[in-house]
Amino acid sequence: MTETTSTELPISNATLEPYESVLERQNKKPPLEKMNIKSLGELPDPSAGGSNGFEQLDSQTSEEFLKSMEPNQTISEEPIEKKKKQKSETVESKNDFSLDDLDLSKDPEPIVETKKKSKEDNIAELRKKAEAYEETLKTKDTEVLSYKEKLEKLEAELERTAFERSPKFKDKYETPYNTSVQKASEFAKEIADDATIAEKALSLKGRERLEFIDESFGGGAVASQFLQLINDADSKRNALEGALTDYRSTASTLQAEEQAELSSTSETINKNFDRVSQHFANKIEWFRKGDDEDHNKEVDRRVSAARNIIQGNATQNEMMAAPFLAVIAKEAVDENAKLRAEIAKYKARVAENISVEPRITRGELSDSDRAGSKPKSAMDAIRAQLRSY
Repeated sequence: MTETTSTELPISNATLEPYESVLERQNKKPPLEKMNIKSLGELPDPSAGGSNGFEQLDSQTSEEFLKSMEPNQTISEEPIEKKKKQKSETVESKNDFSLDDLDLSKDPEPIVETKKKSKEDNIAELRKKAEAYEETLKTKDTEVLSYKEKLEKLEAELERTAFERSPKFKDKYETPYNTSVQKASEFAKEIADDATIAEKALSLKGRERLEFIDESFGGGAVASQFLQLINDADSKRNALEGALTDYRSTASTLQAEEQAELSSTSETINKNFDRVSQHFANKIEWFRKGDDEDHNKEVDRRVSAARNIIQGNATQNEMMAAPFLAVIAKEAVDENAKLRAEIAKYKARVAENISVEPRITRGELSDSDRAGSKPKSAMDAIRAQLRSY
């Protein structure tokens, strides 16, 4: 095999000529003399040789040729050798085989051959992915259920807290228990000068409670009275604990009682309203119906407005103004009655005056009238006649 040499120019350690001068020198064409075509026949024979013929070129190697082109530069063989060494090293590193990573205590890993997957393999892979997705969904469903349980517990706790803070629960269960315990503590403080006796007695049951009370108060009527206070507090405590244990049932019971109470209150209000309406119909014309249809419509409108106010169906302004108007209503009605009485008197007097018709009579003329004075007008005659009455 023939050894191939690199075509790259070696880099020597000598000083390099500037590339501008190199380019200028390479691009500079030698001057060509004009050839005389007529003298072509006088050209020497190239086959004859000699000094008059063409010079014969010797065979040169590439290195000699390069030396002849660049006489000022020395060619170094070191870069070529370094490149050869680097290439050999890279080849050796690629083909390097080491036994350092060999572990005889373990079985060798199986060699996986890459084969083209068939349709069945693709279906099996998709089925595995679907099964993995189903497992993921199951875990998500489990997490959702756990969150749902936590949410239900929180809602139940909030509902219980709202029930404990409701006014109905406090009024019916908590306040009576606290009041009974306070009475027992005040009694023990007053008699035995120890308020903690009530709490200790409440913590005991049956015979132990009786013996403790007798020891604390020395028996007798005082111990019996204190026992009644403790038993009353104990019963209220049991009711409180029962209400808290089944707070939902207790809340529904309280709500039903509240609805029944509201219904009873509304029924009572409607009965009282009808009674008062009938009373005002007998006493005041504004609420009394008669033969006049327009007046009856006004009466119905007033009664309906009053019912809306008392049932809370009127506007806020009407409900707020109703108490103030109710305060002055009696005074306004009395004053209105007085004014109506005065108006009635004036009307009666006017009617009486209108019923009296004036009578005009022709009287004898006086001497002054006969003396040529002007006759009286009709108005003067009426005034004179009225003065005579």
